[in-house]
Amino acid sequence: NGTVVPLNIMKEVYDIAKSHDIPVHLDGARLFNAAAYLNVEPSDVAKYADSVMFCLSKGLCAPVGSMLAGTKTFVDKARRNRKILGGAMRQAGILAAAGIIALEEMTKRLKADHENARYMAERLMEIKGIELNINSVQIDMVWFRLSSSIIDPDTLVDKLFEKNIKINGPEGGLYRFVTNNDVSKEDIDYVMECIKELI
Repeated sequence: NGTVVPLNIMKEVYDIAKSHDIPVHLDGARLFNAAAYLNVEPSDVAKYADSVMFCLSKGLCAPVGSMLAGTKTFVDKARRNRKILGGAMRQAGILAAAGIIALEEMTKRLKADHENARYMAERLMEIKGIELNINSVQIDMVWFRLSSSIIDPDTLVDKLFEKNIKINGPEGGLYRFVTNNDVSKEDIDYVMECIKELI
């Protein structure tokens, strides 16, 4: 939900798993965001796993793609399973080029997304009827709750969409915004004004 697991907890889980010969896989969809938040290298996070998957298209803004890393045996088996299930892509070089840019360039600017998410959270807290835990805004995600009587959830999602604002409907009562390279402070201000108009 956008909060970062501390490295000492990851190490503890890894050590327990290793003591029982259980392999650990890291679903690192936002691995680079977590590393930026912790001020460490991604490898410092991934070292507490035997295999890791990370996404190139979420915080890193590539059009598509994820990467899987692990031992040669693990990756060979995963590659074979992917082929068996029909998951291969052909002529994917142009997508690989975008992935390289994501890894080499977009990782350098993730803290800007985090700062924008924090700014968004602070602005949301100014709006009556919105509740959020500012301490949970660590990377590029802002989760918040609306007082139930303010506006119907589907209405909020639909009305914001009419204003070119995409927001996930409530999951367990929580709405989610995600910042990225294409979201500026001016965009956030626009979103806040639209929300104020609606509620």
